[in-house]
Amino acid sequence: MRFENKVVFITGAAKGIGKAISQGFAEEGALLALSDLDIDELERTAKELSNVAKVIKTYKLDVTKEIMVEKVIEKVIKDFQKIDILINNAGVSTMNYFWDLTEEEWDFNMNVNAKGVWLVSKYVVPYMIKRKKGKIVNTASMAGKIGAPLLAHYSASKFAVIGFTQAAAKELAPYGINVNAVCPGFVKTSMQDREVIWEAKLRGISDPEEVRKEYIKQTPLGRLCYPEDVARVVLFLASDDADFMTGQAINVTGGACMH
Repeated sequence: MRFENKVVFITGAAKGIGKAISQGFAEEGALLALSDLDIDELERTAKELSNVAKVIKTYKLDVTKEIMVEKVIEKVIKDFQKIDILINNAGVSTMNYFWDLTEEEWDFNMNVNAKGVWLVSKYVVPYMIKRKKGKIVNTASMAGKIGAPLLAHYSASKFAVIGFTQAAAKELAPYGINVNAVCPGFVKTSMQDREVIWEAKLRGISDPEEVRKEYIKQTPLGRLCYPEDVARVVLFLASDDADFMTGQAINVTGGACMH
């Protein structure tokens, strides 16, 4: 019960990695403030977790809209009086050769994946600074360390998350606030289910499952990453066990990335 009565605010909490993170915190005593753009899916997740979580409140949030971010954070503070831990997990992807990308695709990935991390942090951090304590964990990606073909825009956004994490860690260190990132590899989620179809089409591969087999071959530990693998590392970074870690981008890739 490392997070007994800690208030955890999570973006992109409805499914995939965000849902697994929410489950992990619930099982260890946290009070959950969960947000997602898909409020219906978020409510289903909250209902599933209600038998293990002490307290869950849900908030519809588009992390790219500053006014909405500000109002949601104000509501979370009103509901819980504090935010101990922020998990910036909301993320999106599309896939194309960079020369075929549209401006809309580029902006969509950059706005959610990079701008969203900044905006949510911007409005949460002042409350942490007042208390001189807090933990922030940002979901980056292996693609934030190794540029991924067909994902130039996504890679750029995740490189940005790591750069933001390092800069924010230095700025917030004097206030006792730790900022770290997690870099998942080939994670078995609904996002990956879409991506293998996109990649197969773009590369002229008839069976999308062949793409998934390639992901496994690129992973020394010989399997896909699961959301729970990522969640366990996120919880570690948010715990007291990681008090002397800040500005780090921790791989959860099964060895597919080692730097």
